[in-house]
Amino acid sequence: MLEAVGVSAFEERVYRALLSLTDSTAADLAAALREPARKVSPALARLEELGLVRRMEGRLYTPVSPEAAIGMLVNQRRAELDEVRGVSAEFVDAFRLRDLRNHPAHPVEVVSGLDEVRRFSVGMQHNPEKSVLSFDKPPYATPPAGYDEVAAERPLLERGVEMRVIYERPALQLSGRLANVTELIRLGEKARTLPALPVKLYVYDRRLAIVPLSGNHVSEAIAVIHPSALLDALIALFEAYWEQATPIVAVPARATDGLGPQEARVLTMLGAGLSDQAIARQLGVSLRTARRRITAVLELLHASTRFQAGAAAAHRSWI
Repeated sequence: MLEAVGVSAFEERVYRALLSLTDSTAADLAAALREPARKVSPALARLEELGLVRRMEGRLYTPVSPEAAIGMLVNQRRAELDEVRGVSAEFVDAFRLRDLRNHPAHPVEVVSGLDEVRRFSVGMQHNPEKSVLSFDKPPYATPPAGYDEVAAERPLLERGVEMRVIYERPALQLSGRLANVTELIRLGEKARTLPALPVKLYVYDRRLAIVPLSGNHVSEAIAVIHPSALLDALIALFEAYWEQATPIVAVPARATDGLGPQEARVLTMLGAGLSDQAIARQLGVSLRTARRRITAVLELLHASTRFQAGAAAAHRSWI
């Protein structure tokens, strides 16, 4: 089944055996498979090269989390994505059963090291089948200006993955960020905002969550939470914050109502709760010019405050 991503039938057989066993040597696997060690050893080396297996001390081998390892292989062979995703789910279930059987009191897996975290994160970003829930909160390991989040999320949204994101307000105040978020909303993302969030959080398909363990970077170490009461609590936390958060609406320009593209953009930023200074940064203009444009929108809506402007825009079905 994994031949589409470069794994031979025998290598897959070795990997399946390792998923069902505790950490093993090549000799242990050869005995379990009733195959000569000279045949198993090259298969393990190939699996290690592909990132499916990691060599431990004492010549022991252990399987790498299928979410990350298979996710990377799938990304290299897009044409076989649907078929490989089904196999990935099977391996994920086997890996979780093994982990919970060996460590029933520890449903949390810590992934550390730049390369391991990057491999795992990239695999998960492209692998969700149904939904992604996220707390988006600065600081970022990769600055938003250097990361095309629209290009990254578009394929997920186009294949029907539900994406719900709560943005901490400072995240939306970064230059150009709200424009990206607005485009994602047009593509189908459901976005809300709050003044502050407690932690960065990513929940994939409601069966796995990632929480960075460092406040400064997402690349140093992450906690991977498997199905457990802790995962249920994190999902409940997201839902509670979602209920409190303010929806971010991409306000369309309406020529017949006197709302042009410039006014629509300002109204979107007002609805997201951006400060005058942040709106000036987003527009690339001076604070004085930004305030003049904000005043123009308020006058268009016959409002004297931002709250009144929001109510008037909602009454006109602009937001």
